[in-house]
Amino acid sequence: MELCTQLSYQGSLRPSKGVFFYEEADGTMKPLPIDQDAIVGQKCSYAEAYQPSGSPKNLQPQDLAFGNPVRRESCYVPPTVNKIVCRFSLRVEANSLSPFVCNSHSVGEVLRGLAAAYQRAGGYDVLARRYCKNLLLGQWLWRNQRSMGLAIAVTTSAGSEYRIDNVLHLDWHEPWQNDSQKVLNGLTGELAAALSGEQPFWFADIKANVSASFMQEIFPSQMFSDSKDGSNLGREYAKVRSGDGQIWPSLNAEKIGAAIQLIDDWWADEADKRLRVHEYGGDKEYLIAHRIPSSGIDAYSLLKSVDEKAALLEGLKSSDEIPSDVHYLMAILVKGGLFQKSRSA
Repeated sequence: MELCTQLSYQGSLRPSKGVFFYEEADGTMKPLPIDQDAIVGQKCSYAEAYQPSGSPKNLQPQDLAFGNPVRRESCYVPPTVNKIVCRFSLRVEANSLSPFVCNSHSVGEVLRGLAAAYQRAGGYDVLARRYCKNLLLGQWLWRNQRSMGLAIAVTTSAGSEYRIDNVLHLDWHEPWQNDSQKVLNGLTGELAAALSGEQPFWFADIKANVSASFMQEIFPSQMFSDSKDGSNLGREYAKVRSGDGQIWPSLNAEKIGAAIQLIDDWWADEADKRLRVHEYGGDKEYLIAHRIPSSGIDAYSLLKSVDEKAALLEGLKSSDEIPSDVHYLMAILVKGGLFQKSRSA
């Protein structure tokens, strides 16, 4: 299949921002406080003492001992609080079933055929199970996942309630036991139904109840800011303002979405980590791409062979038979984005 010049998909997973708060005895939600600190740091970076060429700067010994004043924001659990909550909502739509924009009828038909065949083979169940694992493990909390205890509760628009009281003993790669497995199966079923279009949309309200140590540090999303924006803060956290004027520390929706889509371990047979679904398998830890075009397993290379993959799926009767590159490609379409070639190509 030849890519067309106008091809895009809307994202199927739409998380909200997440907010951090604690609850008083009467159930009143109180935002965690954000403080501004002025500290005297140390001069310890490479650039303080070395030229870009690698040669040492001409410095006196005392030059590197002077303090480095820094203003930054911080967020800690109040001293009288031992449990906090982080909460967000997730909207799921079946947007991977068909392109949002496509200026080629034949390309659109092939892509719709791929999604329909993938649905019949049970492929959306595989994706949904992976997304649900990240939801229930609290992957979306990032560093805040490390705590004295962690319970995850999910309430859905179907009227279901799912809860795991201690997720810290669960592991992505190991089988889940008893009640935890039942929760995972139930939530997976609802999310798979939403992805496959059995209902027009689906909502989930997700709450993480974190048992915190005394005055534990909390890590909201950081904002990008510099002196051009008029900011004098070396670290500034993302915030949400409620209708009554209160400021709530928050996790960006993009950061939550990245964690939910941390499912790509199909990039190699012996993959040692899960990547966020990305067209080129971008690895932010090692700053490399695991799906470069020459490998033939990047999203655009796989899109060119959609017609063959759709034909392959037609004969499958179980999701266990679906090739891993098809799971990856459908995860890309669930993520959404622009997939057209340039007009000059």
